[in-house]
Amino acid sequence: MRVFQQRGCKTWRVRFSIEGRSYDEPLKTRNKEVAMEKARTLVREREREAAGILAPKALRESAKEPLSNLLELWLSNAFVGNSSHKHFKNSRNRTKRLFEECGWRYLRDIAATGFEAWRKTKLREGLEPKTLNEYLGHVRCFLNWLEGREMLAANPLKIVKRLPVTQEDEARAFSLEELNRLLAGVPPYRACVYTVAAFTGLRRAELGALEWSSVDLDAEVPTMRLNPSKTKNRKGGTLPIHPDAVEALRALWAMPGRETAKRRGKVFYRGVTRMERFLEDLEEAGISEFDEAGRRLEFHGFRRTWATFLNSGGVPPRVAMGLMRHCDMRLTMRTYTDESLLPMAEALKQTPSVKSSLQSSLSSGKSCQKVAIFDKKRKEDGKLTEFVTDSKSIICESEKVAEGVGFEPTDAFASAVFKTAAINHSTTPPEMDRPPLMETGVQSTPISAAFNHGTRSFRPGSRAGRPGRKCDRRW
Repeated sequence: MRVFQQRGCKTWRVRFSIEGRSYDEPLKTRNKEVAMEKARTLVREREREAAGILAPKALRESAKEPLSNLLELWLSNAFVGNSSHKHFKNSRNRTKRLFEECGWRYLRDIAATGFEAWRKTKLREGLEPKTLNEYLGHVRCFLNWLEGREMLAANPLKIVKRLPVTQEDEARAFSLEELNRLLAGVPPYRACVYTVAAFTGLRRAELGALEWSSVDLDAEVPTMRLNPSKTKNRKGGTLPIHPDAVEALRALWAMPGRETAKRRGKVFYRGVTRMERFLEDLEEAGISEFDEAGRRLEFHGFRRTWATFLNSGGVPPRVAMGLMRHCDMRLTMRTYTDESLLPMAEALKQTPSVKSSLQSSLSSGKSCQKVAIFDKKRKEDGKLTEFVTDSKSIICESEKVAEGVGFEPTDAFASAVFKTAAINHSTTPPEMDRPPLMETGVQSTPISAAFNHGTRSFRPGSRAGRPGRKCDRRW
């Protein structure tokens, strides 16, 4: 331990080391005797903390502070940056309400049993499990912040489990016919709101924050620029605008309230339609909120409608993902696309029609489609028979064909011609009296002789044979 005064400073400081950790702390006094006593007390305190006999100073000080003071400290330090005002307000109000209703005044009062008892009471009062899970999330975030700064030894609510949340009603998208009925039955302003929402996929908060300064309708490709702080993923970006949305925005600009729109700078200067008004518009247009499958139609359904339009219109999946501003392809393809509205029947009409040779041969009574064609041709031309092979057509005089067993004829000469035309490297055909071959581009000499495959022999150890092994000269 060393007690000293720095050059130019009249107060004393102390330096010491405990278990390899060095300390340099001010004693905040000019009296040397007082400084020595403070230094000895400080060293004893740090030694007890290192041995685990005494809690750290930060823990002791936070234990004396009321929860209200610690809550304000958390709100002023943790919510800095891109945190929205709504999230800040919910974190403050819900945490305060939880502390008051549970009777917690200091950190030592917080217990898992107390929270679970409060949660059971609220469930009986009708509070939803999803909301109670949000209360738990707020207070856990507060306690984790204290634990990370060594102001709390351990989070007492870490062992509390979330309540199971029942599956919410599945949402659906608008069909094109429903969308036309809705737009035709509402006033012009709300029709513009619904059109832009359906053909851009913007969320309600993004529509409300859209400004005329970020919309370019006079460019060759009209675009809109999204404010990163107003989007869900905090990325923003510039998106092209659908022609129907462009017409709706131009109609909105030409409305009587355009001066107010210019002064405020907001595109939707009257605000975005609330859910109650939206449901009334659906009822007036004769559109049911729930379909036969129990799926609900809500304002966020415009975003699902945009994803369904992109997929049904043949837009590449990666392009649709970019227009939806999703970070995962599964959100665009699975979650936001309404499969019931995809043109599946039209897609089947665009697929090619394939007829198998088996069906054709069964309908003609033959085992192969080519046999049926050959039989028909033979009946039409009499004795003259045409063989269709892999290379070229060779015409010969033969009537003997295997019925229902394959394509290869049974006559010896016809068999030899078939093998020659198919470039089958077989032995030399038998010598017989036969008419000369027609001009088909195939040489009259046997193929085996043409390729010199008849009497060629190999020397042992040559490149053609295996080294050190005798080759069969009769090959």
